[in-house]
Amino acid sequence: MIKVLPFLLTLWLSLLLTVPSGAQEFVRGDSNFDGSFNVADAVTMLEHLFLGGTVYCRDSMDLDDNGTLDLADPISAINALYLGGSQPEAPFPDCGEDPSADALNCDSYALCNLGDAIGGLTQEELDSFVRGRVVMTRSFTPEEGLGPFYNTTSCSACHSTPVAGGSSPVYRNFFLVGIGFPGSQTPIPGLPSMALPSYAQIDGNRPSIPDPQVVGLPVTAAHRNGPPFFGVGLFEFVSNEEIFSRSDPDDQDLDGISGRFNTDGAGNMGRFGFKLQANFVEAFIRGAMRNQMGITSDPVFGSAGIVSASLLQVSAGFDEPTEDTDGVPDPEVSPDDMFDLLTFNRLVAPPRKKEFGAEEDLGDLLFHQINCTKCHVPTLPSSVGDLHAYTDLLLHDLGPDLADGIHMGVPQFSATGSQTTENEFRTQPLWGVSLHGPWLHDGSAGSLEEAILLHRGEAEDIRNDFNDLTTSEKQAILRFLEAI
Repeated sequence: MIKVLPFLLTLWLSLLLTVPSGAQEFVRGDSNFDGSFNVADAVTMLEHLFLGGTVYCRDSMDLDDNGTLDLADPISAINALYLGGSQPEAPFPDCGEDPSADALNCDSYALCNLGDAIGGLTQEELDSFVRGRVVMTRSFTPEEGLGPFYNTTSCSACHSTPVAGGSSPVYRNFFLVGIGFPGSQTPIPGLPSMALPSYAQIDGNRPSIPDPQVVGLPVTAAHRNGPPFFGVGLFEFVSNEEIFSRSDPDDQDLDGISGRFNTDGAGNMGRFGFKLQANFVEAFIRGAMRNQMGITSDPVFGSAGIVSASLLQVSAGFDEPTEDTDGVPDPEVSPDDMFDLLTFNRLVAPPRKKEFGAEEDLGDLLFHQINCTKCHVPTLPSSVGDLHAYTDLLLHDLGPDLADGIHMGVPQFSATGSQTTENEFRTQPLWGVSLHGPWLHDGSAGSLEEAILLHRGEAEDIRNDFNDLTTSEKQAILRFLEAI
């Protein structure tokens, strides 16, 4: 054991950037669900045991199948992989329930198809989807255009939990920084730094940013945790009329809920991002690549990809290439790769529901009774069928404790509330919510129950009603959330 631990610690440092690539089968020992059993899984086990890292199927981590998660499991992994030790207990590598009856009680096949494409695609579309997943996990180098300033080297570095297209651990959080007062933090209202596309020609000169200490401007920095993409691309097929029909910016029905839509600054109704600041997938993806990795791109669909007519006549540079001054020819990601990446993010399927039992049915009933569905609307009609996403695609005020001070977009006018979004966030889709913690926009909630209890503002009464439930009733709601 003494000899094994230094080896594991060395591997820990070298594998922090290891990311899952899309699991298809349950494999005992495959604790990061990348579809194989390897040394990265031992690292994930150690992260869970000593740093609070998330494991999405505890049975997969229980290598010796004794119903307990402890240091013996990563040590057994190293023994099996490198020292001739016994291989993990069955199932290995079959997708299915763990046949062992133990205290972990894990639904082992929950992630079997997570990260797959939606059904009904042509072979050409499916091939593009598969290539796009490869682009998603590609690590760029400075020679390929990474930088000159960057937060990470690949898309999946921030979208890998539990598979490519997911969210990220807290240590992958990044900051949004806005200089100025909400509503005027940048020259275009709603564009804090490193948040949205910067579709402008660059002349090689650094932009002049006023010293906030000199001119008295506030500086706002907010944490962001990478949002999951499972099924999210399908929101492009939800109509403006559907979103608008649920908005109530002045709470005219007096139910305490005043959701409102956001626009992207160019007048297009938002569907993506924690502030609903982006209207279509391409704008969101190209902006993130430029702002998080310094990777430039040419438009694929450009303004033709906008999924709704503009509500405001404001110019948007969606048809312009992004550029930088790092010496690598632009675009730094090829048009073909960009097309495939967009295909992956638009067509990755929603997580599938688990089978409901009596406890999940009770949780579903209570979820409706305490009015969680006022915002987490179970089903949104779309042009490609009903989306069981549990969101209304609206902004809601969640109170000062969750407020991040960042204003993005141009939200629907409210005669009674703020015209900025520093207290507001979109209603998080809940399909597959148990599979991609941590939770909330900044990853500050370590459990689903904690995420519920942190709701304030418009959700205060509903949150209090949840808190007044019996322990078994709360547990039923949590089991329901884990199943949808």
